[in-house]
Amino acid sequence: MNILRFVNSKDIREHLRNIGYEFNSLEAAWLIYQFRDATIDEKHKAWNELIATMPDCPIEKRLNTVAQDSLHAFLRQYMELENKYLNEFYDEKHADTFDYNKPFVYKFKYIYRDGTEYEWDTVFSCFDALYESIMEPEDDAISIQCTKMQIDRLNSQQIAYLTPSFKFLHLDPGHIDSDKESNLFRGVFDGLWFEFPTPFQKGDIVWDPAQPEGICAGPFVTTGVCLDGIEDDRVKENLRKNGDSSDMCAGGFFLNEDGSIYGECMSNYMNLEFYDRELTSSKRTLIALSNFLKDEIDLVLFARAYHQIITAGYAENSIPLDYMKSGMILAGLSKPDHIKLWLDDVREAPEGYCHCHSVNEAKEKIMECEKEFIVIDEIDCDHDLGAYASDGGDGIKLIDWLAERKTDYPVRLHTMNPVGLENMRREIDRYWNKTK
Repeated sequence: MNILRFVNSKDIREHLRNIGYEFNSLEAAWLIYQFRDATIDEKHKAWNELIATMPDCPIEKRLNTVAQDSLHAFLRQYMELENKYLNEFYDEKHADTFDYNKPFVYKFKYIYRDGTEYEWDTVFSCFDALYESIMEPEDDAISIQCTKMQIDRLNSQQIAYLTPSFKFLHLDPGHIDSDKESNLFRGVFDGLWFEFPTPFQKGDIVWDPAQPEGICAGPFVTTGVCLDGIEDDRVKENLRKNGDSSDMCAGGFFLNEDGSIYGECMSNYMNLEFYDRELTSSKRTLIALSNFLKDEIDLVLFARAYHQIITAGYAENSIPLDYMKSGMILAGLSKPDHIKLWLDDVREAPEGYCHCHSVNEAKEKIMECEKEFIVIDEIDCDHDLGAYASDGGDGIKLIDWLAERKTDYPVRLHTMNPVGLENMRREIDRYWNKTK
């Protein structure tokens, strides 16, 4: 059977395919168990195929794993138990400890691709009523979390995660009264530990795409995956003997929101992928740190790069956001934009110019620029404006207006009217400040 499809990480999956890695039965069973995108039905189908095609083996006792004589027998019992909990979740009448005087209620929330959540205020009396209410979930929802609980009863909460089409992905049945059932359902898979080959090396920038941000989440520079980077042989041997799934870690350097670096580890390295997005702002420090750990740059250059990126981030984040751009320009915290105006009724404006067809349109644009502190580098002016002369006159009227206001912006003339050209030039020569 194709066990590779149950590896969460596309990069680890491809690496294992390239090296021809052969999974044993226990490894295959665990990978199916922890695969995030398979429904419970799909996992049961895969486990049944495993039972039919892969050899049986015992599950040895570990610190957090209850020993099982037969993997195949355990998987059958596990699936039977999971089906029992699913039936109880669907219909409270299947529950052994159901109290008819304390009915159940169901609540649900959407989980979106970007990690955000939205919880409905409505509660439902049964699962079917909930299903009928949201048969067409929102397009960007990737899963649904449904919580079932019994009114006025402690330890009654059960949580199911479903696909947007209402297929069960995972079920937490809550409190399990039977020790035997608890040992089967919670005391085997999570106590296992595996050492799978990965393509990651010290200094690689990696992440778990399902955990894009938060503590020990987001992109980080790895110092070691699983046993890589652990020098003490006693620690390695202890993990091989007593480690569980929570110890399948990758260590490295993570970023706080302010850009400071801390060393930690994340769980389940089998979720890791190479970070393939652009690193911006303070995240650029990871580039420098990555290349330092790979001996591509020395400590001095890393320190200087880190200082430069962090201080630039502090400066950027301290810029006041509650002032208008005009105030920012007056305070020297922002540079003004620049513009060139072209006044002409028919000829198209050259590249880089703002085209005004009439004198009044040009006046409005000039006043708008002055209000927004936009620098007018040049006004290139025609004289005869044809039909647009009805909207403020010919081009010389703009020169008159600028002279009256004493706003002697740089003016160029491109009119073909020699008389108009002479009149406009005479006025500019008279009123424009030539010392500017």
